[in-house]
Amino acid sequence: MFVKRSFIAAVVLFWCLMNILLLRRQVWAPPPPVRLQPATSITQPMEEWWGIYFRGEKIGYAAQTIVPQPDGYLVHDFSLLQLNLLGTTQTVKTRLEMTAAADWAVKRFAFELESHDVSFKARGQVAPGKIELEVDSGGHRTEKTLPLSQRPYLSVGLKPYIATQNLEPGKDHLFWTFDPSTLSQQVTTVTVEGRERIQVGAEMEPAIRIRQRFKGISVISWVDGQGRTLKEETPAGFALLKERPEQARALARDRSISLDVIAQTAVPVENPIDDPGRKTILKLKLAGFDPAHFSLNGGRQRLDRDLLEIRREDLTRLGAHKVPNRESRFAAYLQPTPFAQSDHPEIRALVQKVLKRETDAVKATARLKDWVYKGLAKAPTVSIPNALEVLQTRRGDCNEHTVLFTAMARAAGIPAKTVVGVVHLRGAFYYHAWAEVWLGEWVSVDPVLNQFPADVTHIKFLEGEIDRQIDILQLIGKLKIEVMEAS
Repeated sequence: MFVKRSFIAAVVLFWCLMNILLLRRQVWAPPPPVRLQPATSITQPMEEWWGIYFRGEKIGYAAQTIVPQPDGYLVHDFSLLQLNLLGTTQTVKTRLEMTAAADWAVKRFAFELESHDVSFKARGQVAPGKIELEVDSGGHRTEKTLPLSQRPYLSVGLKPYIATQNLEPGKDHLFWTFDPSTLSQQVTTVTVEGRERIQVGAEMEPAIRIRQRFKGISVISWVDGQGRTLKEETPAGFALLKERPEQARALARDRSISLDVIAQTAVPVENPIDDPGRKTILKLKLAGFDPAHFSLNGGRQRLDRDLLEIRREDLTRLGAHKVPNRESRFAAYLQPTPFAQSDHPEIRALVQKVLKRETDAVKATARLKDWVYKGLAKAPTVSIPNALEVLQTRRGDCNEHTVLFTAMARAAGIPAKTVVGVVHLRGAFYYHAWAEVWLGEWVSVDPVLNQFPADVTHIKFLEGEIDRQIDILQLIGKLKIEVMEAS
């Protein structure tokens, strides 16, 4: 039985974000515009190459060109990642073409992610007070307009800007940014920490050390005086190193990547849980992270300082509920999104076929879960998952199973949402995604493990679509779990 840890999707998104865009979510009022003097302009085309490493092993490369234009810059960005997922090597490619103004603010972009038979494309154009978006995925095109309070920036523009401005070390600078992979605008905190010399290949080079902070994650970059990246270190052991083109492209294609990303990021426990499907109560001690950043308390979970108790839901105690649910308070959990296209005719037709005339919400949920479990091949997949594409490919792991189930549930009129956390398997906890549906209370459903409700070892940390799942990276290498009781 195969489980995909949603961490993989977060890793790919995280790489896209750091290679293309900066990101940070804030709940307070937006910051004032960043006031910077015009940076020293780039007058000649510039090309950069990097090797991508995971805990010392090379897993890919990236390249970027910047071509000066009369009114700004044209940026081309490419990356290739080879990830070992449960013994299989998955290749992921990203491409970005971006036109920036003279001050490096985004004017338009085209972004693409490819993995096996999965493709995601997003295009956008910035207009006064808004950004107009077009998304292609699964052969389905979605158009969307988002309001903008400020013009967004890219990390490739911020680094040359910061390097040439002689910004005061230690002072935080806030930048509006936009992420094409999650279609969201955010804020990032950038701090110049000082100057130092670092080793790049066989040479020691002077560098400016820059820290980028978002979602509780701290990424360090070293750039030269032109803003070219010499080195970058990211959470979970990912690193970017400046290399010559031929050196960067040198990947051992005749052998598999030895470090399994899933195994390397699992959370071991001293007391493995036997037969978790029979447990109704689980008590754990958590450590290594700030619980204020996560949704640990609520529903079947109760958090008391560092002690978490999980009680499996009892379906026999639920009241009778009919579908469709049209209560206005659940509108956000019934509406379609660019990733869960519950209003698409193909998904609606499938739901009608699966449910027939079933109106009982519990029975309808079970039917949808059964269809997704039986209808999708269990295979490691690296993508930005969306329901329509999953319906076409009929394969995937936890993210793919969950996004299709969520879209189908919403199409049936069952309030549904995606949740992300960890699950216990074979003596350790692995990063994972599943769903929750409203049946008088929020009840867990795991369509990839065929569980309704999900067993008590499913620990929810976050809820929301792919733009929230990157938050899970705060836990990588830090989360510690001690099993206190399982009964």
